[in-house]
Order: sequence, then C-alpha cells, then structure tokens
Amino acid sequence: MASRAEILKDFGENAPTNWEYPFGTSDMHVALAIYSSDDKSLEVVLEQARQCHMELSHISVVYRQKFSELPEGRNPFGFKDGLHNPHVEGSSINIPPGSGPTVKAGEFIIGFPDELGETATSPEPEALRRNGTFLVFRKFHTRVAAFRKYLREQTVSPEEQELIAAKMVGRWRSGAPLVLSPDHDDPALGTDPNRNNDFTYAIDMEGLKCPFSAHIRRVNPRDALKDDLVAVNLHHILRRGTNYGPPLPEGVVEDDGEQRGGVFLLVGAHIKRQFEFLQSQWITDGNFIRLGTEQDPILGNSEGDGIFTIPKRPVRRRLHGLPQFVVVRGGEYCFMPGLRALKWLTMLNGKDQISQTLK
Repeated sequence: MASRAEILKDFGENAPTNWEYPFGTSDMHVALAIYSSDDKSLEVVLEQARQCHMELSHISVVYRQKFSELPEGRNPFGFKDGLHNPHVEGSSINIPPGSGPTVKAGEFIIGFPDELGETATSPEPEALRRNGTFLVFRKFHTRVAAFRKYLREQTVSPEEQELIAAKMVGRWRSGAPLVLSPDHDDPALGTDPNRNNDFTYAIDMEGLKCPFSAHIRRVNPRDALKDDLVAVNLHHILRRGTNYGPPLPEGVVEDDGEQRGGVFLLVGAHIKRQFEFLQSQWITDGNFIRLGTEQDPILGNSEGDGIFTIPKRPVRRRLHGLPQFVVVRGGEYCFMPGLRALKWLTMLNGKDQISQTLK
C-alpha cells in the first residue's frame, strides 16, 4: 500500500513515512486476524497460536494490536457503524433490505465470474487463488475531540451540532439515515435492521436531505449516480471494521492523549477498481458530484482546509476550515487464501518446493 500513496492521496500526516512500524516496510509478510466473543475465548486461541509459533523459529511477531467493539456497535465519533454491505450473488436467499442490486461473486471471491463476466487468473497457481481474495488493511487514528470542537464552533446549539454531524455522515448517531429522517434522529429507525438501510437517493436528488458530500453517500452512492456514466457495481467492497482504544467521555472537547480509532478490513478481488477507486475518486475528490476538490468530511485528507457543502433553500450553507478528523496510521495489501488453498499449502514440503510451485 505504501507504494500506492500518490494514488491513494496519502500525503501530509497520512504519508507512509508517518505510519506505525512495520507498516509500509518490507518486514511484514503475514497478517493474522483472530476474532472472539470475549477475552477468555480470545486467550484460548492466542495460546494455540503461541504453541504454533514456538515451532516456527524463523518467524518473528513484529506487531500486534487488540481491537474491540465499542458499545452499541458505534465508532469513536459516536455513530452506529457497519450498517451496509453489498449482497453477494449466491451468499443467501434472504437479501437484507436496502442491499441494492445483487453483485456477482467474482467481485469478491476469485474463481467466479465478476460484473464484467471475467474470472481472475492471478495469483498463480489456480490451487492458490481458488476461493481466495484480496484484503486491504487500513488503520486510522480518530480525532474525536477535534470533531466535537469544530461542531461547537460552527453552531449555536447542541441540536444544531447533532444536525451538522448527521449531515457530514449521512446518518444520525443512532444509524437512522437522513433520507428517511431528515430533521431529527429516530432511534427506533436506526436500530431496526429491516428499515435503517432500506432507502434510495431517488427522493433526494437535490441533496436537501442528505448532502451529496456526506460520507455514506460518497462511499456508496446507491442510485444517486443513475444518470451518470458510472458502473457503481464495479466499485463495491465488503467491509469489516472494528475499533481500538477507549471512547472519549461525553462532553469532552480537549484531546486526552489516548490512542483511539478504527481498523478497516476491505475485501475485494479487484483492489484497483474497488478500494483505490473509492479512495482516490469518491473520498478525496469532488468532481463526480460536481464539487471540485471537496473531500469526504470524515475521511478526507484536507490538511485543515476542508470544505463541506450543505444544500439548502434558498441559499446553501458551506462550512470552511474542516480539520483532518481521521489520520492514517498504517495499511497493507494482503492476499487471503481460501480454506482449500491453506490445506494445499500445508501439504507442500519444504521452502524450495513451495517456491517452485508458486513460480
């Protein structure tokens, strides 16, 4: 990922030279993610990993990070997160409301036809790539205090603070989408999985409910670009995210020095047209929504000079001087083999045989 910094617009504080070690170096070769429902269960699996590691003297652990969900599935900024993922063809007969058009399995899993009718032919050999995929690992530090302070500076009441925050994200903190509840939060809507993602932008093509530049509208335009020459189904990713660090106490607007943020695992068979397209076009450019250089108000890399436009009648509102609320701490591109490929790898004897097979 570090070598793609120019494409990803990872400059300034986001530049790879500022990443945590070992991200962006040649010292990282294998990433292992372990999920558990509680600390006790996690320790059981970690002990198994330690036992395996004892037999692999030539492998060193160069980085580890403990992550955990924040209360109510919220992100460090206080918004309910992880409410949308595309529906993959063949994954389920029960399609979640609001998933949008079904996306071909080959967009996410190698060995199946994708949206262009093509099947990936790399990496080699077929035994390795079959049922595998690519995974983008991206770690962020979140400046929650700066977010709260900026909202206070731009508003005259707590109610207006919540409205501006929702406009930036595209949802209220409960998860209720602005398209369905534009004037006030609706916790019942936000917590209802059958309704909180079941909406389109067809009823808000002027952005009066959810601004064009709102975070969720940028990273998933749904039908908002239906009149443009954009094949939205080519740019979907499967997203899995979690958090690290303690939440900033309510009401605090000064940074307490704690490291807190999020980690995103983005799954797709075509990193260039999926993650890299989202990052370079929909997140850090405004041309596709006719807003010039305006960036995503949450994930943008505007270096303290960001702009956010809120359509409004009779005159739109434009916020200036947005700080950088999210800073990249590191990232890597990984290949994630399927279970069959993992078993295949274990049957190979010796480093030379593996090297010859993968050549």
